[in-house]
Amino acid sequence: MRKTSIKLISDKQTIEITKRQLLKTYLLVKYGDVCQTCNNKNRDWRGLSLSHIIPLSRGGETSENNCLLECYPCHEKYEKHPELRG
Repeated sequence: MRKTSIKLISDKQTIEITKRQLLKTYLLVKYGDVCQTCNNKNRDWRGLSLSHIIPLSRGGETSENNCLLECYPCHEKYEKHPELRG
């Protein structure tokens, strides 16, 4: 019987994860530790999330022009309804 190694994630997923990590670090340096939606530094314990303005499922991409840092209350508010972002 031949042993095969099982990849837990694909190469494409690995690239996307790395891209998100680098982009989040870049945005933290550029804008500071502040939610870009509500400008709140006094957010809850969960910190900031990298959010897509146009979701990947709707044709968006992981880029500086399509992503922002949001606190989790803002992320939860706009995650399913990005059109509310205004």
